[in-house]
Amino acid sequence: MSVFVTGDLHGSLGMHRLDSKRFPEGTSLTKDDYLVVAGDFGLVWDFGAEELWWRDWLEARPWTTLFVDGNHENFEALSRLPVEGWHGGLVQRVSPSVIHLLRGQLFDLGGRTLFALGGAASVDRALRVPGESWWPQELPSEQELACARETLDGCGWKVDYVVTHQCASSVIPALYDGAILQGPDPLSDWMEELEHRLVFKAWYFGHHHVDRFVPPDHRCLYEDIVRLGELQEAWDGRG
Repeated sequence: MSVFVTGDLHGSLGMHRLDSKRFPEGTSLTKDDYLVVAGDFGLVWDFGAEELWWRDWLEARPWTTLFVDGNHENFEALSRLPVEGWHGGLVQRVSPSVIHLLRGQLFDLGGRTLFALGGAASVDRALRVPGESWWPQELPSEQELACARETLDGCGWKVDYVVTHQCASSVIPALYDGAILQGPDPLSDWMEELEHRLVFKAWYFGHHHVDRFVPPDHRCLYEDIVRLGELQEAWDGRG
């Protein structure tokens, strides 16, 4: 089983990085292999013709696509998808091989555990329309955070890998040279507990629109695609 991770797709905007020229490794994968999107998936939005075309395109790829939600998602649309169990955690299936990993869940991927937690605060909230391009569910609820703690209590606060959209507040300054574009928020502050208490091999996240390795065990992803367990090797979707 092969597992890869990439950053925000924002619907069709990021799909170019998944074609065979930019991600040739994808051509040798099967539906038993996974590509994980670290938030802002954006293909459960308005169910328009373009969105559905890209969903079909993604479904036709050789691999199975997994994603945590970001802050730029249509949470009302996501909430209408049925919930089911999958590899030890709870998911919502967009299509047979496009799957939303619910917040605070732990998944077993071929003997490797992956803790998933979506969400972040939108810095562009003032430019968005509530119920049309912004939803308060972008930040996890207290119930979802309690579920995350319960999940981690159950595994003794030790996992192999973490995939989130946001990162802990203390990690953010290492992502930028100069001005911070996506600053701390209530979720990044909450994640400080994970940063200091959780034992993990590698933590992957998106949201900040940069590709940056943060030593020793964090990787911010935007256009790059990395193999789970590797932090610096990348297939660069910028062409």
